[in-house]
Amino acid sequence: MRTTTLPALICFLLLTLSAGDAAAQRLQAEGVSPLLLRDHAVVLQSDDGAIFSFNANGSFTYSSWSEYFRSDDFRLNGMRCTACGLDGDSFYRSTSDCSSVLTNPADIYDPSVVRYRIPVVVHIIMSDSGIGAISDQMVASQIEILNEDFLAQPGTNGAPGTNVEVEFFLATEDPLGQPTSGITRHYNTTWYNDSGNYETAIGWDQNRYLNIYTNTAGGALGYAYLPSGGGVVGQSFDGVRILWQAFGRNAPIGAPYNLGRTATHEVGHYLGLYHTFEGGCADASSCASNGDLICDTNPESSPNFDSCARVTCGSQDPVQNYLDYSDDSCMSMFTPHQARRMRCTLENWRVDLAQTPPGTDLAPNVAIVTPSNGASFAPGLSIDFSASANDNEDGDLSSGIAWSSSLDGPLGGGASLSTTLSLGDHVITASVVDSQSQPGEDSIQLSVEESGGSAIQLSGVGSKKSGRVRVRLTWSGASTNKVKVFRNGKLVTKTGNDGKFVERVRRKGHGSLRYRLAETRGGATSDEIIVNY
Repeated sequence: MRTTTLPALICFLLLTLSAGDAAAQRLQAEGVSPLLLRDHAVVLQSDDGAIFSFNANGSFTYSSWSEYFRSDDFRLNGMRCTACGLDGDSFYRSTSDCSSVLTNPADIYDPSVVRYRIPVVVHIIMSDSGIGAISDQMVASQIEILNEDFLAQPGTNGAPGTNVEVEFFLATEDPLGQPTSGITRHYNTTWYNDSGNYETAIGWDQNRYLNIYTNTAGGALGYAYLPSGGGVVGQSFDGVRILWQAFGRNAPIGAPYNLGRTATHEVGHYLGLYHTFEGGCADASSCASNGDLICDTNPESSPNFDSCARVTCGSQDPVQNYLDYSDDSCMSMFTPHQARRMRCTLENWRVDLAQTPPGTDLAPNVAIVTPSNGASFAPGLSIDFSASANDNEDGDLSSGIAWSSSLDGPLGGGASLSTTLSLGDHVITASVVDSQSQPGEDSIQLSVEESGGSAIQLSGVGSKKSGRVRVRLTWSGASTNKVKVFRNGKLVTKTGNDGKFVERVRRKGHGSLRYRLAETRGGATSDEIIVNY
C-alpha cells in the first residue's frame, strides 16, 4: 500500500520457509522456489493454479487470483502496488525539478512543448505449463489504454484527465535493429513467480525501452521503480511488472481491477510519480516538497480501496487519480502538475527513452497554401502567393500564422521570383521558378528555404569510462535565456544559456553522437556536430 524509499536491494529480501510448513512443502514439490520477499510478503502460484501467500501472519492458500485480491491478506500486506524507490546518485544531470524531495512544475515541462513517444516491449512470462498466456490483441489493448489515459483521449475512460502528451507504442525495432512486434514470450515457472534474474536474461536496453513484464508480479497487482532517487535508470531491474490477469482491456481477473489501470498506475511510478496518499494529511503550504510532491492533488490520509468519493484530510480525496488505490472504474486522471513532473522525468532522468514524432524540426514548419505546386500559368502574369508557418515543437505558433505576397513579372528562360517572411530570427524564402516546360506556358515549381539568424557556434568533446559516455558541449552566439539541446535529432532537454552543458549517456563500445543546439521560440540554430567517444 505504500511507496518505500529504501537503499538498493532492500526491496529484495530472502525468505526461508519452515520445512514443516505444508504450503511450503507443496511448493517445493511443485518445483517452485519461494525466494522473493517484498514488504514481508511473497505470493506464488503453483502449476495447478493454487495461490500461496506467505507473510508475517503465516501462510495462506487461495483457489484463484480473484479470491486472493478480495482477501484482507492482500490489503494488509500492501500488495496493491509495491513500487520501490532506490537511493543513489543521479547518473545524468541536475534533477532538482523532479527529485525525490521536490517537484517544480515549470512551464518548460508543459505538455504543449512537444509530444514524447515511448517504445514499449512487453515480455509475457508463463509457467512451464503455460499459465500466464496473453494474446497479442490483449497486449495491444493495454497499449491503447495507456494512450487513452496519458493523452486524455475524448470518448474514453481517460478523457477527464490531463493530456500529458506522452504516447506509447509497441517497439518496431529491437536493440539489434531487427524488426519486432514488441512482444516476447517465455516459459519458465521461476520467472513466472517473479523470481530469478529474468530481467538480465530477457530485458531490452532499459535506457531506450520501457520493459513491461507480465507474470505474478510477486503477488502484487503490479510494481515499478521510481527513478527520482537515483540508482534505477538503465539497471537490469528497471521496468514495470504487471500481474498477467490484470493486464489489458476486460482483463481476466474481473472487476474491480480489469480495466487496465494497473499498468497506468505503474507507468506513472516509472515516470516519477508517488502515491497520492504519500505522507498522509501533509501540510498544504509545502505541497511541492512533502507528501506526493504534487500541489494539485489533495492530501489523503490513506489509500482508497472502496468508494469513488471520500474525504479524509478536510478536502475531497483524489480518488479519481491514477496514483491512488481506487478501483479501476474510479480512476480517470492525472493532474497538470503530475503531467509536468512526468515530463521532467523524461527530460532529466530517462533522457534516452522518449522519441519525438516524425517531422518535429528545429525551425517552424512552412506550408504553401496557394498556388499548388505544378500549377500552370501564362508568362507575364502576376502570381498571388499564400503560405502558413507553424512551430510544432514549442507551441509558440500553435495557431499558425498566415503569409501572403504577390510575385509580379514575366517568367521565362529559367528565371525565378521569390518572396520572404521574417519569423523571429528565421528568414523563410519561397520561390517560383520557370520550368521552361512548354512555349507560352510554364509550370510553377515551388520551394521553401529556412535559415536561422546568427548561427550558434557549437563544439563538443566526448569521453568514455566504464560504459558511461560523457559529452561536454560548449557554444556561443545564442541570445535567449534557454537553449534546446538535440541529440541524434531528438530533443534532449532545455538548459540555461550559459555556454556549456554536460550530458552522460550509457553506450556500448565506441561510436559517435550527433548534437545540435537551438534558441527557444524559433531562434537561431547551430550546425549539427558529431562527437566521437
